Amino acid sequence: MSQTAMFMSAISLIGCLILVTRNSQLHSLGAGKTMRLVAIWAAIIIGLVLIIQLSGFRIQP
Repeated sequence: MSQTAMFMSAISLIGCLILVTRNSQLHSLGAGKTMRLVAIWAAIIIGLVLIIQLSGFRIQP
């Protein structure tokens, strides 16, 4: 993936996360529980990316 495509993917991902959290019930959870959920989701996503990278899985168009 080119540098520009990676940059645009990161921006769109951040935008989606902002839209999702705007009207969710995260506001009523408190800072501690919210940060715990963020850490759990970050670990899941990073773990999946590492597994895909290390396995060498590639989608050929």
